[in-house]
Amino acid sequence: MRLAEPLDQATGLRRLFAADPSFRAVGILGPDARRNARVCAGLGLALGRRGSHALILDEAAAPHNVASLLGVLTRHTLFDAARAGQLAPVIQSAGQGVDLLAAQDGIKALAYLDEREALMLADGWRGQGAAPQWLLLNSAPGSGQSLSATADLRVLVLPGGKTHLAQAYTVMKSAHAVWPGSTWLVVVEGVDAAAGEALFAALAETALRFLAIPCEYLGSLPRLREGSHPILAGNDRIGHPSGAGTGTVRGAEMGIMAERLASVPIGEALEFEQYWQRLWLYCRMSAEADVRRPGTASRTAPPPETAHKNPGRPGVFVKGS
Repeated sequence: MRLAEPLDQATGLRRLFAADPSFRAVGILGPDARRNARVCAGLGLALGRRGSHALILDEAAAPHNVASLLGVLTRHTLFDAARAGQLAPVIQSAGQGVDLLAAQDGIKALAYLDEREALMLADGWRGQGAAPQWLLLNSAPGSGQSLSATADLRVLVLPGGKTHLAQAYTVMKSAHAVWPGSTWLVVVEGVDAAAGEALFAALAETALRFLAIPCEYLGSLPRLREGSHPILAGNDRIGHPSGAGTGTVRGAEMGIMAERLASVPIGEALEFEQYWQRLWLYCRMSAEADVRRPGTASRTAPPPETAHKNPGRPGVFVKGS
């Protein structure tokens, strides 16, 4: 894959003499939006507690998305950022080293930018501080297309129960068709360790046999008790301030999983801006595929009222509005 050419001489020198990039992108995929969001938010918080800066690109819609879990009201999305040519002002802090970027319209947002506009959008971090060390892409189940499928490192969230195995396999197959050759880690959500390992073994055998995809077991998360909050960071309740102690403490499990993620070897070492170009290329290819498909309405076409607006035109987005 062709990576981005330097935008200017300063950018080229900066990349030439920079240290090895520590950036990693992780796609969170699975058939259940609620479970995906819980795992994505938990991993983000665990990485934040390790001292890392994690940005969650949330493709899922409320109420079963990360923003709803963390109690963050998202006012702007990636589509607003693309129209304004500014990414950083649309990012919202969730605290504890975690930032959020709502991207329910992510493919549509990037598909109609040209290459320079897309790269300038990501390069805006240079004036706002360091780019994130982790990008967690929370997918939208059932969307048919997902930015999270472009990540070389993928976490499949398998719901506890044999009835979900076929659905989870379908998710893997679809993502593999979009971007093959990635590392797959599996989290089984809603069961104990023994049951989780059995479900993982069944899925891993099928994926290896029919897709030639080797999977690794990342761990399992216990079933939530009635009335418990799905995410606890230490003793702090995230998003719901009403008293601690009534939820299932998942901080330890998430911390172990975050350590495992950090130890997985990086396939293709990319900077944040380079990965952003990968996202843009995928969006452009998705848009072109829709155009070529006869009798199919484009899933990436912008709304009529925005189709001819200049994404970089000032004044489209006003910070704090």
